[in-house]
Formats: sequence, C-alpha cells, structure tokens
Amino acid sequence: MRHRLLAAGLGLALLVAGALGAGGAPRMTLLNTGLRIEHAWPHALAALGVAAGLAALAWAARVRAVRWVAGLAAVAAVAFALSRLVHRLDAGDAGVVERGILGSTRLGWRDVRRVDAGPDLILLWGPGDVQVRVETSGFSPEQRATLERTIARRVREARAPAARPGGP
Repeated sequence: MRHRLLAAGLGLALLVAGALGAGGAPRMTLLNTGLRIEHAWPHALAALGVAAGLAALAWAARVRAVRWVAGLAAVAAVAFALSRLVHRLDAGDAGVVERGILGSTRLGWRDVRRVDAGPDLILLWGPGDVQVRVETSGFSPEQRATLERTIARRVREARAPAARPGGP
C-alpha cells in the first residue's frame, strides 16, 4: 500500500513537471540559405518524464481499467517524445524537407502547387498527394511570420522565369 502511494505521488509529480516542460515553441534557426525548425531536446526529455509519470501511475493503480488507460497513455507519451526528438523541417534553396518519426517528405519549391494556411497549420501541396504539413500551433507570431515569408519568397522565386544569360 505504501509503495503504491509513493509511486502514485511520484508519478503525478513527473506527469505535472513533464507536461509543463514538454510544450513550448520549437527552435527556429535562420540559415544563410533558409531556415530550420526543430524542437529542443529538453522538450523531448520532459515528454519522457510524462511517460514515466504515467507508467508509475499505471503501476500504482488498483483498477485494471485505470492501469490500461495509464499504460496506453504512457506509450503515447513515448511516441510524442520521439516525435519531438526526431521532427525537423528544413526550408532551403532546393525546397522543403520535413523529417518525422514515420519518415521524411521532400518537396521542391518548383513542385509546390498550392499553399494553404490555417490558424495552426501551413500545408504545402505538391504533385499528386504529396504534402508537407507544418504544425504551427506552438510557434510565436514572429516565427510564424518568418516561416510564411520564407515559403512565399521561395515559391515566388521558383515560379519566376529564369533570367537569360547575356540578355536584359
């Protein structure tokens, strides 16, 4: 009984502390040729703290249904932590590359057919069903504006007719 209470208290503390640290805006790095967006590793570490807290709560629970729910939530928190650790978006000269936990998507600026911007998402459409989804809910307004300007400039430059050598 005493061990379960201790585990529940520790699990709750880890859950709260991790939840406070796992959020936040991603890190945006402006490069000479574009920009890079990724989450700092402390965000992923905090999400792992949430997973550990949920696992401790699952162990401390007496009711089987509560154990299952907390255990599944812990697995989801680990997946979230891995996605924070792996996710990166590079917008450079050639195009945009989004790397995630399930792989990566590459879209050249010339191949961008349409850009849809919502309050928490920027969606770049390429040929066929190719799309790059940029989740912007954690962005500051300045980060969002920088990303939108970069995308607009790159797409505009890719669509502009190439200058002829030696001509006006």
